[in-house]
Amino acid sequence: MKLKYALFDLDMTLIDSIAPLMVSANLLAEKFGMPKVNYQDVWQAEISLPNVTFETLWEGLWGYYEPGWYEFYRDNLTGPEYAAMTLFPTGREMLETLSLMKVPMGLASNRDYPRLALKSMGIEHFFQAVVGQFDVVNPKPAPDLIFKAMELMNSPAEELLYICDSTGDITAAAAAGVKTFSMTSGGHSAEKLRELGAWRVGDRLIEVVDCFR
Repeated sequence: MKLKYALFDLDMTLIDSIAPLMVSANLLAEKFGMPKVNYQDVWQAEISLPNVTFETLWEGLWGYYEPGWYEFYRDNLTGPEYAAMTLFPTGREMLETLSLMKVPMGLASNRDYPRLALKSMGIEHFFQAVVGQFDVVNPKPAPDLIFKAMELMNSPAEELLYICDSTGDITAAAAAGVKTFSMTSGGHSAEKLRELGAWRVGDRLIEVVDCFR
């Protein structure tokens, strides 16, 4: 059956989230007296987890997590983090092309407030549905986010493609009965992603367009 709907992950799929996460992590470290981190520190913590959340990322960086950190992040650090976000190369071209092709698009991310991230990059208007971890009971690798997005988009599973990057994304998509286009930008090789069950694998976001021709 022809694919008709595109559903995207955000971090390390549409955007290189390492630099923005490093910005907020170092502002958090400055406030609470933890050591500063570098790009490589955040990269290693990000790719070592099947689906990272702020809590698991910070625990990975400093070995523990305090609930007060998130409250400070939410109230003070989202602005600086969002300001550092940029799409991966060919990302905007891909979104514009799929829009012209009348492909309905959605976003399902473990990020807390993914719509704010899309607004900060001026791409919110491309997405018919945006679902974050606060919209469901169980975030990825559970399939709840994908099921919620499918409900909002009125998309049958067999007509939807989930564009993602992590092992947890593939697990969630398989449980939801949808195909995945897995990006190597998340730190996994094409061979590894295929081994895990990815339907298609790519290095550049523009390659996604061919799945809808």
